Amino acid sequence: MTETTEQALQQAGETLRTSWLPTTEKLLETATDIGIVLLKIILTFVICWFLIRVINHAMKKFFAAQTKKQRLAMTQRKAKTLNSITSSVVKYLIYFIGIFTVLTFLGVDSKSMLVVASAGSVAIGLGAQSVVTDMLEGFFILFEDHYAVGDIVTIQNITGTVESVTLRSTKLRDAQGCVHIIPNGSLGTVTNMCREFINAVVTVGVSYDASIDHVLEVLRDEMEHTKDMADILETPVIVGITGLDDSAVTIKIVAKCRVKTNIAVEAELRRRIKNRLDAEGIEIPYPQRTLHIINEKEA
Repeated sequence: MTETTEQALQQAGETLRTSWLPTTEKLLETATDIGIVLLKIILTFVICWFLIRVINHAMKKFFAAQTKKQRLAMTQRKAKTLNSITSSVVKYLIYFIGIFTVLTFLGVDSKSMLVVASAGSVAIGLGAQSVVTDMLEGFFILFEDHYAVGDIVTIQNITGTVESVTLRSTKLRDAQGCVHIIPNGSLGTVTNMCREFINAVVTVGVSYDASIDHVLEVLRDEMEHTKDMADILETPVIVGITGLDDSAVTIKIVAKCRVKTNIAVEAELRRRIKNRLDAEGIEIPYPQRTLHIINEKEA
């Protein structure tokens, strides 16, 4: 009886060993395979991140070098824009390749992925037409040079400095520091204030009691003394009398100056004009009204 029990126990142990051992080996093998796949996926995303940084750095150095060439040099504004758009394209392309590679690691057939990608492109073309329109507009902005990074523009009644241009959108920062992200497909009319030059416009109001011919002569003489202002490209022009307002005769002055300097030039011209008019004894009036009180006699 004892020998029979020992034999039964030995058989049971052998049975357990033969049944659990393959299962354990399969679990370990499966866990190893999953770990290898996860490691490949992580390594793929790390390589993508590294490639994006390296390529962006190389493109930045390349465009910076193009601006320093003596022949066929590229302007800094266009170099910044090309760098911004190129970085965007490189990022999307590398991410697409990375996702495609990860799906391959997960066992998805490459032919199936091509079919899905083809179907997805058709779906995107039909359902995401605005995205395609934005990207096409991004290319036109680049090649037709509508504006570039650093330009001051007005888009959709928003005036600000262009901080970045991608195939998808344009980012503006206004004078208050607010950032506006505008899709390229809905830009509409764009006003660029950074092409060759910009005008500084100053209006001056003088008293009706002053001799207007004398005032114009004083202003012309003062404008001749603005040659020491490096930002003014030409002697400011006295346009003439542009308004007969309630309390003042309005005179307009226009100065052609370098881009992005019109606000500073206007401020300096106002300062000089105020000092000169004070020295000449010409009054700059403030709004006032004359009241006539009529006493009606009792009938």
